Amino acid sequence: MCSSISCRKFFIKYCFRPINVFFYFMSEVFDVKGLGQFAFGIGTLVYAWVHIGIPVTPLVILKLILFLITASLFMIAIMNAAAATCFWIVGSGYVMVIMFRFKDFAKYPSNIFHGVFRILFTFVIPIAFVAYYPSLSILEADSVPVLTWCAPALGVLFFYLSYKFWMLGVRKYDFTGS
Repeated sequence: MCSSISCRKFFIKYCFRPINVFFYFMSEVFDVKGLGQFAFGIGTLVYAWVHIGIPVTPLVILKLILFLITASLFMIAIMNAAAATCFWIVGSGYVMVIMFRFKDFAKYPSNIFHGVFRILFTFVIPIAFVAYYPSLSILEADSVPVLTWCAPALGVLFFYLSYKFWMLGVRKYDFTGS
């Protein structure tokens, strides 16, 4: 993690390019190591799919792709909103740490949590949309909650809101410092 002064010097370069600051920043921080995690995830998914015995149909594959994209939008939105706090909070690294810890709750079905936490993990920090709701669309075709089918639109909405929050921070960003 960089100090406040070196982060400011580092970030300033994004503000002087004739392209969208968010796109430029995100494209530059792309982590190639994530491709290995992606390959491992695909292998794990195929292994589990075969052992669970889910039928492979075009509709199921389409739902899988749609909900993988949706889950990605939610994760990007959550982490982006947490990262955007650095524009207002000095030493905001702890916000990212907290979000990484909350991200661990995505491993569990949201119906095991108490009502307050279920609302928190569905609407405030929407980690229930990362695994729980998408899995319902593939595993339980007859009793899927309405929120599952709303997930793609909500994913786009949360991503858009996190983008606007991040861009608000960029506009409020103070370039002064020494």
